[in-house]
Amino acid sequence: MKRTLLALSFVLLSSTLHADFKPEIKYAEVNDVKLAYYTRGEGKPLLMINGFVSTMSMWDPALIEKLAKNHQVILFDNRGAGMSTDTKENNTTIPQMADDAAGLIKALGFEKADAIGWSMGARIAQQLVIRHPDAVGKIVFAAPNPGGSHSVNADKDVETKLNDPSIPLLQKKDLCFPPAAGGDAAAQALLDRINTAVKAGTMPDDFKTSKQTMERQNRARTTLWNADESNFAELKNIKNPVLVTGGREDIIDKPVNASIIANQIPFAWLAFFEGGHAFLFQSHDQFAATVNAFLE
Repeated sequence: MKRTLLALSFVLLSSTLHADFKPEIKYAEVNDVKLAYYTRGEGKPLLMINGFVSTMSMWDPALIEKLAKNHQVILFDNRGAGMSTDTKENNTTIPQMADDAAGLIKALGFEKADAIGWSMGARIAQQLVIRHPDAVGKIVFAAPNPGGSHSVNADKDVETKLNDPSIPLLQKKDLCFPPAAGGDAAAQALLDRINTAVKAGTMPDDFKTSKQTMERQNRARTTLWNADESNFAELKNIKNPVLVTGGREDIIDKPVNASIIANQIPFAWLAFFEGGHAFLFQSHDQFAATVNAFLE
């Protein structure tokens, strides 16, 4: 009976702590832009680097809650996305956004931070650890792509749908959550978790990304990235601990890319999970457990 009451008290306390959290959006002047961000949790800093046209409100609340139990999680919008500003010039590149991420770590007063980069964010994370190794501790690539001639790119029809600004994001969910891999239920569950968190005020209502930013990010992650042979060549010089992860059914950044990258980085970890491009949300329990074990 005492154990039951103790367990019940713990559940109620956890629920209260979760409900009491309210994100405080702040801005950091980094390079030539203002990056919007908020933090959650306590412990070693953990920077979350967004994917293509994503904002800090598009992370899975269940995943963030698990990571925030052991880390001070830093969520932010890449330049031009969500609440972050951008420059007038169309000069957005993956290395530039990596410099932004390193600048944010410094602006927040951290000597270094661990980091997770997903999708386009995994491209940024590669450049972050290559260009600023001293600003990073351990780093996780989720659905990465090595760039240049070493990339195994998505099929043309997948890229066309993904990059079409006239197609709403919700109509692109099959690209991230393949129905054959249980994606329909997983996508709906994620949307429900995000909507619940936003309504409860535990995540910001921050979902808008302009057509201009979409075009700039697409150029950075495809045209420029596919023409860059240096990223793959420099992976072999990484000395930071790296965990490379992928979704078994990913049709955007195919899982073979994760293997190519892991084989190029000395002593890298490699792990695959059930799901497509958004496997870290579909398999959030397994992904969080693996990441926590790696970071600890």
